[in-house]
Amino acid sequence: MRHRLIATAALSCLATPLLAAAPPAAPKPIERVFEFRLTVDGQQHWKNGPQATEATTRQEYVVRTQLRSDGVLYSDNLLDADQDLRLEIKPQYYARKGLNALKALNGGQLPESSEAAEALAERYQKAGVTCFDSFECNNRAVERLAALNALKSNTRQELEEFLAAPGIADVPRYLYFFGYANCPISIRVKYDVQVKGIRAFDRKKEKLEPYALSRSADTTGSDDDRKTLCEKYIVTVDTLKGGVDVENLFLPSPPGTSTMSRSGLAMPTETVPLPPPFEVLNWTSEKLRSTPTDSFKAAVTLPLKAPLDGDFTVQGLSDGSAKVSFSWSFKPLAAAAALPPAVEQGRKPVTH
Repeated sequence: MRHRLIATAALSCLATPLLAAAPPAAPKPIERVFEFRLTVDGQQHWKNGPQATEATTRQEYVVRTQLRSDGVLYSDNLLDADQDLRLEIKPQYYARKGLNALKALNGGQLPESSEAAEALAERYQKAGVTCFDSFECNNRAVERLAALNALKSNTRQELEEFLAAPGIADVPRYLYFFGYANCPISIRVKYDVQVKGIRAFDRKKEKLEPYALSRSADTTGSDDDRKTLCEKYIVTVDTLKGGVDVENLFLPSPPGTSTMSRSGLAMPTETVPLPPPFEVLNWTSEKLRSTPTDSFKAAVTLPLKAPLDGDFTVQGLSDGSAKVSFSWSFKPLAAAAALPPAVEQGRKPVTH
């Protein structure tokens, strides 16, 4: 029998899991290392009438972080390809987590009324800290809201049956992995874009000038990247068939230097973000969305239609290609391969 809650209400789109099977005993947390290396070698030609440039890029991303599972086998895949099913499962997962938290505050029993639940939820909130930008704390707030909505829309018997059921699917099989406070991370990004040619910068686009642009970075990531890297990834592991799903591949977009010269005169150096080509980001995310194993290597040549300097105002036509090399793995700590060293950065722990 499949159990669903009635009217669990629309929830905030914070990134977290879905509906779980109730375990017979408290499982132990499991950690895995998520790591990848991506290199991009590209060239691109741009032309708009008499204006024309040639551009090259070399980019390398090496990222490593740890994700943690609660060790519970879940019945339904958070990253299921069926979007409608995912939208149904997600709020029910929130409700399940929130209801179990309220039971823990109430001697192992569900509250008898929504008013009693409200009082327990207030205690639950006071037991934590002010959320500010705490990813974990904000998620718990969403769980509380989902639990209260479920209590208002379902009887205690219905909720007990819901908590005892394995989920929408019948067989518990998935592990869910998420970032956590103070997880170790490692980021290294090398980025280089060189553009040379002739452009017109006047309003009528008539005065052609020799033009060159150089953008580069060799960095361990921005402050925000290092702070929130753990929160960027959600991964599910199918313990039955061995597949791995990754919601998105996050490529750091670090600040770098940008220097331009026109007619041989150097303009002031600027600090600008250096995003990866969107064609590369789309391809890597698609490769990871559903994989049969926990590691792989791939290489491909991709078209580069978007301007490498990010300037879409010049119109005209950009055409080029990039050779892309990508290796990735998601393995237990003991089996994780070592990547080239980069600066390790831990987050301060958050208490609840």
